[in-house]
Amino acid sequence: MDLFQAFKDFIAKEQLFSTGDRLLLAVSGGLDSIVLCELMHRTGLDVEIAHCNFQLRGAESDRDESFVRQLGDRYGRQVNIGRFDTEDYAASNKVSIQVAARELRYRWFHQIIDSWGQPAFIITAHHLDDNTETLLMNFFKGTGIAGLRAMLPRQGRIVRPLLFATRAMLQQYAVDHGLEWVEDSSNLSDKYTRNFFRHQIIPLVQHAYPAVLHNLADNINRFREIEWIYHKAIEQQKKKLLEYK
Repeated sequence: MDLFQAFKDFIAKEQLFSTGDRLLLAVSGGLDSIVLCELMHRTGLDVEIAHCNFQLRGAESDRDESFVRQLGDRYGRQVNIGRFDTEDYAASNKVSIQVAARELRYRWFHQIIDSWGQPAFIITAHHLDDNTETLLMNFFKGTGIAGLRAMLPRQGRIVRPLLFATRAMLQQYAVDHGLEWVEDSSNLSDKYTRNFFRHQIIPLVQHAYPAVLHNLADNINRFREIEWIYHKAIEQQKKKLLEYK
């Protein structure tokens, strides 16, 4: 597969953004965001980089920040750096570290694009493997139809243009194009729910169903279509049953 062409086709098919929109690209320094950064740079669109330093991994967090700054210099892109006391935020708000990081990250991203005063979107590097993991986590903790279709390519002002691609495809592209990235050591720990599903649950299921990732990807598309039909049916019933005064 020509990943760059597939990337452009997916953006056009899903109508993710327009050429005149400003785009804020979330870059951690890991494989996924590095490939996304390369693909976005090749499009020639108006992109700025945003990197979050959650100060959870000591010198490794600072290494990642320095790496992304150098990346911005190489691509000639503005780099925004957000530094957060994530542990303090989690304790003060009685939430997990994962929830704290997510809340801090997206609040800051929205503050940046709000300050631009023009159509703008947040671009993240979530890919197909992430989405299948999200589907499984939602299913096991209990969810409705929206949870079963997992993440959408575009939700509000958050855009995920890599949802069509597997992590293996991204890694192959990075190797073929000589891209460098940094590894987050916390990704190896199963204490985080997503990592537990990634390292333990999915490989175990693959012994019984080798094509499980492909099958789950197909299920996501089916549930997305079902959700659309579901909402259309609800709207039709509301028109029959409700009278507006």
